[in-house]
Amino acid sequence: MHRADYRLFPQLRLICIIYSGDMDGDEIADHIGKIIQGGAVGRTWNCLVDLRSFIGNIHHSSLERISKLLNEKQESGTLKRSPDNDGSRVAVVSYNAGQKFLVNLARVYMRDYDLRHFSDMRQGFAWASGQDALPPEMRSLDWHLERAEGGTPPKLRT
Repeated sequence: MHRADYRLFPQLRLICIIYSGDMDGDEIADHIGKIIQGGAVGRTWNCLVDLRSFIGNIHHSSLERISKLLNEKQESGTLKRSPDNDGSRVAVVSYNAGQKFLVNLARVYMRDYDLRHFSDMRQGFAWASGQDALPPEMRSLDWHLERAEGGTPPKLRT
């Protein structure tokens, strides 16, 4: 079983995207495309990607596809870049050391973003959000499974 979900923190201009289980890069690119098309977040938002329960594989072609989705929205004006580079932070949290290599590879495709790998959720959240304290509901490894089902629009759940 796999799960793709997200949670918005509007007061922090932060989106937290969660992937768990066995997924491939195409499924992740599809999910990110739906989030972008949904228009819930703007270019001034930062992002935290929780891969702590993720066991799948992401191919470089999927990273290239995600980059193209982001660039198309940016070029169309839907995702507007702020003058002070707000919204350029992407924190990837994973216990898998191989994901650190993936973040380095992603930098080749996503040059307008500051991507960093973290093995600690609190540190990743603090860097992406500018807040030191992790929200109480995010302190558990399975926080995304423990949340009420009403948090994410049904069309974006997989």
